[in-house]
Amino acid sequence: MTQAVSGWVEAGRNPFGLYFRRPDVDALARVFAGQVLEKEGPSIKPWGMYEFAVNGPDCVLVRIGWPARTV
Repeated sequence: MTQAVSGWVEAGRNPFGLYFRRPDVDALARVFAGQVLEKEGPSIKPWGMYEFAVNGPDCVLVRIGWPARTV
């Protein structure tokens, strides 16, 4: 775990990210429609996850995905 030092995190230059493992990827992509970073929406990534990404607070990258073999 990495802890932020006060004043170190700048919006737009945030090194942190979150990953939510959820089986309901498509349903959540619909909830976040218009905010999904990938134009094609959720897709199978080379690392084997079916996922999509959105920008969170302070430009934290938020990915939501589930192992592709179970999609």
